[in-house]
Amino acid sequence: MASKRRWTGLVVLALILLAVTAPMMMQVSAQDGNLLQDPGFEGPYVGRGRPNLNTPAPWPIWLQDGPHGFDWQNRADKVTAFPHNNGPEVHSGGHSLNLDGGYVTYTAAVYQQVSVTPGTNLTGSAWARIKTCNIGKNQDNCGSAKESGAFVKVGIDPNGGTDPNSPSIVWSASFAPHDTYMQGTVTATAVASTATLFIYTTQASPAQLNKAWFDDAFLGVGGAGGAAAGQVTAVPTARPIPTAFVAIVQPPRADGSIVHTVQPGDTMTGISTAYNVPIDTIVQLNGLRSSRYIFIGQQLLIKKAGGSSTQEAGAPAGDLLSPADLASLNTTPGPTPIGMSLDPNAPAVKFGG
Repeated sequence: MASKRRWTGLVVLALILLAVTAPMMMQVSAQDGNLLQDPGFEGPYVGRGRPNLNTPAPWPIWLQDGPHGFDWQNRADKVTAFPHNNGPEVHSGGHSLNLDGGYVTYTAAVYQQVSVTPGTNLTGSAWARIKTCNIGKNQDNCGSAKESGAFVKVGIDPNGGTDPNSPSIVWSASFAPHDTYMQGTVTATAVASTATLFIYTTQASPAQLNKAWFDDAFLGVGGAGGAAAGQVTAVPTARPIPTAFVAIVQPPRADGSIVHTVQPGDTMTGISTAYNVPIDTIVQLNGLRSSRYIFIGQQLLIKKAGGSSTQEAGAPAGDLLSPADLASLNTTPGPTPIGMSLDPNAPAVKFGG
């Protein structure tokens, strides 16, 4: 009898050990080749400096604080982050990371740095889902609205930085996974011994429900590689001395006007330096609210046809472009960019990095 009880106890113990270790074994198997820690955002979650801002330990969060063209815009202080554990908002496993900023817009990224061999091609990806909408009268839910301008993108910094405004980051195409999970994928070639995967989201307009979920991220060796526009894939032999980026001067048009199409890496400072035109003049000529409100592909008037790029103090308003002129100049201006300012001096807040 004692022997029988002993064998029964051993069988029960074996079953308990199997139940405990099987999920761990499955998790390791599912992550083969993945350089990331906790790619499924399972946790444990840790605080990031203030209440209700919690992300998995290997995933610090970056939040853009401003510009505040409106009191609801880029409100880092209103964003919460926490684990989500049920419903279609979990892509796989037990949890996803949920970001929430109702009634405001927010620009946020979570990121993770990994050790790599310089010159290695890398592939990164992540699944994401968003919901931005206002609940109607006598309704208890709403469908995510494309009009919000919300989107997600995935990026790799081959230099291992932690600032999503860095021009060295190679980004995936932006995608808008409204009420569904979609995957963003990107490839890049490592330059340094550390590379960083970013998952980034933002919106153009506020909404009562303004949520994003991230799940099942990946960063591994392989893929086509590559670099961001204007960047090189060669491994630097010495740390470069930082220099101000000067925009490439674009030729005058047939009528004598000069219009600069904003390129990746351009800043208002660089454009001003390239054309020797004060920033305030460029802002005034184009009716901009701020020098930070420029975006790739935007067309900026530098010099009017047959005139000067210098706007005299006290000049009549007729010398400035009318709204109709601006509309014809910027045929595809898109929404006012939220957060991804090309101005490197835009304030930002990083939590946990």
